[in-house]
Amino acid sequence: MSFFLLLLATVAQSGPYEVTLRPPAGGLFAQEEMQIEYRVVDTTRVDPLLGPAAVIRAQTASRITMPSMAGMPALTETAHPEGIPGEYGIHPFFPHGGDYLLTLHITPPGAAAFTVTFPLAVADANPSRRRLPSPFTLELKTSSSPTVGTPVELRFTVRRRQPRQTVKEFELQHERLFHLILVRRDFARFAHEHPTPQPDGSFLLIHTFSDPGEYHLFADVAPKGAGGQVLLAKLKVSGRTPHLLAPAPPSTLATFPADPVPAGRTLRLIATLADANIEPYLGARGHLILIHEDAETFVHCHPDETAASPANQVPFLARFPKPGRYQGWAQFQRKGQVETVRVQFTAQ
Repeated sequence: MSFFLLLLATVAQSGPYEVTLRPPAGGLFAQEEMQIEYRVVDTTRVDPLLGPAAVIRAQTASRITMPSMAGMPALTETAHPEGIPGEYGIHPFFPHGGDYLLTLHITPPGAAAFTVTFPLAVADANPSRRRLPSPFTLELKTSSSPTVGTPVELRFTVRRRQPRQTVKEFELQHERLFHLILVRRDFARFAHEHPTPQPDGSFLLIHTFSDPGEYHLFADVAPKGAGGQVLLAKLKVSGRTPHLLAPAPPSTLATFPADPVPAGRTLRLIATLADANIEPYLGARGHLILIHEDAETFVHCHPDETAASPANQVPFLARFPKPGRYQGWAQFQRKGQVETVRVQFTAQ
């Protein structure tokens, strides 16, 4: 199906009320602020010329979820009236492409509330589009110039663009308020950390870098009511790589299917375990981080909990937003220890 045929339904009926959804003419895209409008009318009050009467001054709220990823926080927003009577609008920001469900809760003046739902198909981010920025920014401050072998304080602050203010309320995502993925630009180094929340709304992590280079720091957070957001900061670490003992061999706990994989489509990516006795890690059987060769396109995949699977398999719901090579890190917990399995994919 073409991504320009984005809505499986554009009109919903609930009793005497009819709701018509109006997405952007060019479609819905991930990683940019979108505008979705809808019109609410009362079909029992019909003007011969104007048609059904517009419902004005209704109390309206929206909730956007992703049924295939039950653990992803919902995006909630109170709709605002547009310039035309009966027209309302919301401005969602979709973290990645896929199939979403929009639920509208509408209370007309003096009448009982009702609910309608619309499926939404969201295309992956398109770099050629003139994009509206994310409604959030990530500020990174360090206690000193990051140097190999020296602990450095990393302080992260999430800010809303409009109005310009610090975000202090977050929702839990897989048992944490803040997931931080640190990756060196060449993918030779990877870490998954959880900075500690501070009273001023910032998050603090003391980290020691073992190697110099440019690092990309991905903050995976869910500001209250805004759903999941992935925000990027970059950091250069100076110094020389110290002479260390040979690193431990990489984990072989899991294997994945061979290349290639399809781009732009959600699929079940099955990890086969060498040891089925894994333990829950951050509220799931495992986590899979994917980063495109551009070192900026980030995907956090969660296990598919909707269907039973063999004990030695973990089916991840994965989506490769665009063609190219992806470096992946799958994490599982066994005997109280988190093991990281490196994996590579080519999306076509």
